[in-house]
Amino acid sequence: MDKSKNDKVYNRDIGMQRLVSLIERLRDPENGCPWDIEQDSKSIAHYCVEEAHELQHAISLDKTDAIKSELGDLLFQIAFHCNIAEKQYGFCFDDIIQDVCDKMIFRHPHVFNVKEGKGKSISSREVRDNWEKIKSLEKNSFQDPINFFDDVPLSLSALSHAIKVQKKASQLKFDWTNSERILEKINEEAKELLYAFEANEEIAVEEEFGDLLFSLVNLARTLGIDPEKSLGISIDKFKKRVVESIKIIASEKVSEEQLTDKKLQKIWEQVKELLKKNDA
Repeated sequence: MDKSKNDKVYNRDIGMQRLVSLIERLRDPENGCPWDIEQDSKSIAHYCVEEAHELQHAISLDKTDAIKSELGDLLFQIAFHCNIAEKQYGFCFDDIIQDVCDKMIFRHPHVFNVKEGKGKSISSREVRDNWEKIKSLEKNSFQDPINFFDDVPLSLSALSHAIKVQKKASQLKFDWTNSERILEKINEEAKELLYAFEANEEIAVEEEFGDLLFSLVNLARTLGIDPEKSLGISIDKFKKRVVESIKIIASEKVSEEQLTDKKLQKIWEQVKELLKKNDA
């Protein structure tokens, strides 16, 4: 008997159903894996975050095999949560597929809510603006001001959290859409940070630094820049420059005593020019 034809777990021709069957087998109360059976939504929640970060890293490295693998790992976590949800909350994998499809159709009226199947001409910026408006309609944000920010995940990084909070606030017009006005605010916050620093007020310095960062995120959002991505680019650039600087220090056999601020600055400028030529 060909096991692959009669057992969904081994059948490579049934796509998503194979994964669903695999997890059902793992969590079978009688013959499954003890660890998998013991898990609930809360105990495995952090794995989704970890797998998402690993996928992001694979994408940044542009490694095809790694991207494929990490997408699979993330999909496994989603399917695992669905199996738990079916028993714990009463909805299954098919339910979330229907829900997300309905949601995406509703949020893309320029694609689906048009006559004769012809999409409405619309810019990416208009799509983003409409997206937030439609989301606010879905959740009736204006009717529950006390819990206005409850749907903004606290587990996000501070930069991503700031973007979400600002987008949410913009639904109530608490927003600046003028980049020049935001730049004025950034200059204002920078001055307040400087005053706090000169006054040697540690708590005020931390607070003003946060205000400055928040304003910078607001500018990034207004300009259509992802601050996480932008900061990531700068981090990668800095790392490359440090590595190349180390190479020069090693090749020139510069001693610690010779490595003055002036020498470091000279090496740094040399590296910047070198990398600029390589990128050209």
